[in-house]
Amino acid sequence: MRYLLLTILGSGMLWGCHTRPVSPPTPALVSTLKNIDLSQSPSMLEQHRVGMFSVGSWVNQKPGQLFQRVKPQHPQAAVVYLYRPDSRWNRQEVVAPNFFLNGERIPSLISNHYYWLELAEGHYRLTISRPLGVIHFQKPIVADFKVSAGQQYFLKYEEEKFRGSPDHNLGLLRAGPLIQMPVKQGLREIRTTQLKSPGLNFAAFTDAQGKLTEPKRKIVKQNYEEGEELALKKRFKLWNPLTW
Repeated sequence: MRYLLLTILGSGMLWGCHTRPVSPPTPALVSTLKNIDLSQSPSMLEQHRVGMFSVGSWVNQKPGQLFQRVKPQHPQAAVVYLYRPDSRWNRQEVVAPNFFLNGERIPSLISNHYYWLELAEGHYRLTISRPLGVIHFQKPIVADFKVSAGQQYFLKYEEEKFRGSPDHNLGLLRAGPLIQMPVKQGLREIRTTQLKSPGLNFAAFTDAQGKLTEPKRKIVKQNYEEGEELALKKRFKLWNPLTW
C-alpha cells in the first residue's frame, strides 16, 4: 500500500511538471547597423565625403522638452544618451558637427540638446566631423566603444571643456570633445538640456524561429522612468556680467 501511494504521488508530480506552461524565451536583440571592423581606421571615403550638413544653434533655435530618462523598447537594449550643454559659444555656432554611427548619419548636437540611442549589446564606432558646406575634408574624430545589455551611458560633446571632466582612472571613453560621463554626473549635466530630435532605435528582435522584427527607427513617444523626475524645480537665472 505504501509503495502504491508513493507511485501515485510521483506520477502526480511528473504530470504537474509536464503540464506546467513553459514561458517563451526572451527575444534576442541584434543590431540593425552595418558591421564595422574596429581594427581598421576609417577609409578615405569615410574621411572625405560629400553629404548633407546641419546648421547650428545660430540658425536652429528650435526648443524641445526638458530631459527625462527613458525605458528602452526592449529590456536588453542599452540606452546611450548623447548631449551637448548650453553655452554662448555653442549658441553662436553656424554649422554643427556631423555624427556617424557605424557609418550611418545620426542627428548633430547643437547647443542645449540631447537625444538617445537604443542599441543591442556590442561594439560600435562613432565618428564626428565638421563639414565645409557639403564637403567633409577633415580627419574625423573616432570613438570606438562597447555597450552592455540593459545599461545606460552618457556621452557629452563639449568643445570648451570648462565644466570639468571625470577622473582618468575611471577608464571612461575620451575622444577629442566627446567624453563619457559617469551616470550621476551625466544626469546632473543633462537635466537642463532639451530633446530637439527624436530618439533612435538600432536594435531588432529575433525570435526562436529566427524571424526578425525591426521596430520603427524614430522613437516619437517614449516611456519615462517612474520616479525619475529630473526637470528643475526652480527656474534658474543667467549670470549678468554687469553685476560683477
